Amino acid sequence: MNLKRRIRTKVTFLTADHLDEQADARASEATQLPEGEARQNALRNAAQLRVYASMKRALAPQTAKSK
Repeated sequence: MNLKRRIRTKVTFLTADHLDEQADARASEATQLPEGEARQNALRNAAQLRVYASMKRALAPQTAKSK
C-alpha cells in the first residue's frame, strides 16, 4: 500500500495591523513608479490590502462585551 504524503506549507496569518503596514508599503512603492500599469497595480493592491484589513477587524471576535 502506497501512502502519499502531503507537503504541508506553513501558512502565515497576518493581523489587520500587518496588512495595513503592507498596504502602506505598496502605496509608497506606487509613488516611486512612473504613471502606468505597474503603478495602478500597486495602488490597487494597496487598496485590496486595506479592505482586507478592515474586514478582518470587523469580523474579529469582540474581546470585551459592552454592558
